[in-house]
Amino acid sequence: MTTSVASSSERLHALDALRGFALICGVVLHAAMSYLPGFTVWPLLDRSPSTALAVTFYTIHMFRMTTFFVIAGFFGRLMLERRGVRAFVRNRATRIVVPLVVGWVVFFPLIVLAMWWGAGGQLGAPAGATAPPAPPALAFPLSHLWFLYVLTLIYAAVLPVHALVARVDAGGRLRRAADVMMRAALAGPWAPIVLGVPLIGAFLVSPWLLWSGIPTPDQSLIPNLPAAVGFSSAFAIGWLIHRQTPLLKTVERWWAPYLAMAVALTVACLAILGPDPAAQLSTAASSAPLYTVLYVAGVWSWTLGLTGAALRFFAAESATRRYVSDASYWIYLAHLPLVLALQAAMKDWPLHWALKFPLLLTVALVLLFASYHLLVRFTVIGEVLNGARRRRRPGDDAAPARALPPTADVLASLTGARKQFGTVTALDGLTLDVRAGELLAVLGPNGAGKSTAISLLLGLLQPDAGTATLFGRAPLDVESRYGVGVMMQEVTLAMEMTVREIVALTTNYYPAPMTADEAMALTHTTEFADRPYGKLSSGQKRQVQFAVAVCGRPSLLFLDEPTVGLDVQAREILWKTIRLLLSQGASIVLTTHYLEEAEALATRVAVLAKGRLVAMGTVDDIRGVVSRKKVSCLSVLAPEQVAGWASVDAVSHDGRRLHVVARDADDVVRRLLAADPSLRDLEVARAGLAEAFTEITQEAA
Repeated sequence: MTTSVASSSERLHALDALRGFALICGVVLHAAMSYLPGFTVWPLLDRSPSTALAVTFYTIHMFRMTTFFVIAGFFGRLMLERRGVRAFVRNRATRIVVPLVVGWVVFFPLIVLAMWWGAGGQLGAPAGATAPPAPPALAFPLSHLWFLYVLTLIYAAVLPVHALVARVDAGGRLRRAADVMMRAALAGPWAPIVLGVPLIGAFLVSPWLLWSGIPTPDQSLIPNLPAAVGFSSAFAIGWLIHRQTPLLKTVERWWAPYLAMAVALTVACLAILGPDPAAQLSTAASSAPLYTVLYVAGVWSWTLGLTGAALRFFAAESATRRYVSDASYWIYLAHLPLVLALQAAMKDWPLHWALKFPLLLTVALVLLFASYHLLVRFTVIGEVLNGARRRRRPGDDAAPARALPPTADVLASLTGARKQFGTVTALDGLTLDVRAGELLAVLGPNGAGKSTAISLLLGLLQPDAGTATLFGRAPLDVESRYGVGVMMQEVTLAMEMTVREIVALTTNYYPAPMTADEAMALTHTTEFADRPYGKLSSGQKRQVQFAVAVCGRPSLLFLDEPTVGLDVQAREILWKTIRLLLSQGASIVLTTHYLEEAEALATRVAVLAKGRLVAMGTVDDIRGVVSRKKVSCLSVLAPEQVAGWASVDAVSHDGRRLHVVARDADDVVRRLLAADPSLRDLEVARAGLAEAFTEITQEAA
């Protein structure tokens, strides 16, 4: 059930780990149910009951599914925003609906068989037993797969609601108000109560078994009210948190207080109710409303505390945690028949629960992990559940983690790319690559193919021939764009939104972005953060566009004429920021007409002319391929006197010094000395990038 992302560095490893933990906790919970004192709803009670396991069950049941649905909401919005509605529906149908249907067909008969065996070949109620309650409307035994059914219902509701909100709230005012309320809700220790208000309301108007918490909606196709409200509100909260991913940092900061509150609230609830599941408190009791508030606060304290702790301690990539997270989906789907069979086999053993329960759990998990690795991970089942996995082969340790072009540090490339627009050839077999950690300046006269080349790398255009790759994938693959930031020359942003709102909104599209304040500080836009974008000067708008391009911490940044419209000071600041991003490991593609900009910043320079690459190398390499040199001196000669000399290409006078660009500098120096005996302060230097560019493109014309 993993949400794939562009690269492992961009995965939200903490949330992946927490989701796997919640599912594995489900195995522990069901394994413990055989040992709960007086828990007659479970068909396979063990002869050695345990109050400790009852408390364990109670605690796990408080948080595991609420936590799961919060993460589902977070990743649900992430996927919808990145992939679009059609891809979202296809993915959820494959990863959720197919496991629900096929899993029920396969595992439900095995569950019945295990219960039948454990009950000695009888499944009916014993003689004289109290008649079971009337079945609910649309009764259906969803078993432990109910969570996939409820998740499917939520997805089915989310898509039309999402479309309706986008239509009704076209200006985003309602969504911004929701963002403000979420920030306020998570800003302090009151968060568990505020987030739990919907569930508290559902509990107060619906009968429920207080010790058992949210009633499991596994007996009907119509979820009970507390389950419907509790899990859909958890999903919605995860969805809203994804709109403002910096809120994860807020949750992370409060992890320890939340967990302390969770423990205290759990103890308080058990003090009111008692640890024995048979000792149910009536919802009509005077202490029931207090218990309800404490219980729901505990649910959300556990959820927020565990989420914050995961973000604090498990944010780094770990192959082991990733493996367990991937395996946990299969393990939860397959565990219940095996756990029931083990409970049936062990329930009459004359051993203490402290021996039987660890043995049962160990055997179950060993068999489940083995089945995942041998029968699921590298098969079509694993592909449905988690995406395709490739078996490791000899030499894999030396291979790059993802498919890349032959040079492992290539982030983007064009190979033999051709593109025509009618009779005009924009690119003529262009081969070009962008390497990790460099600033590649792409230069060329108007019509050289610069914009077309960038459009191919970004997936905005498709090559007529040849190939384009971005992070080892096709640029059309949305996942390949996760690590890209783009600042085009022509940009339109919402005129009525403030700078802060625009940057904050943009950060929501990235898994690990800067905060809006960090991005504005980096790009020096803080001073006009609260002004509408439409009221800014052209230079300030350009700075905001730069903030939007960098706020997601892109691995690869495309800058198209970034300093157009900037004054000298703003240009120097942007150059300084670009150098900082390079020092932090970003790669940058720069297209510019300001050749001094490329000269000051570029690691490599690519010169295009008529759709072909005519020169490639460092700035010094490009300078070195031309014969021109610059001659500068103090002279009484006028530029007009020198301009007609052979080998002179350009002459200028800055009011003090005479500057000559010449193909044969030695000949020009001799003629200068002969024409002006008073000449002094003579300098001869290699041509700059501008002169080299001119000569290269003229030769290619």
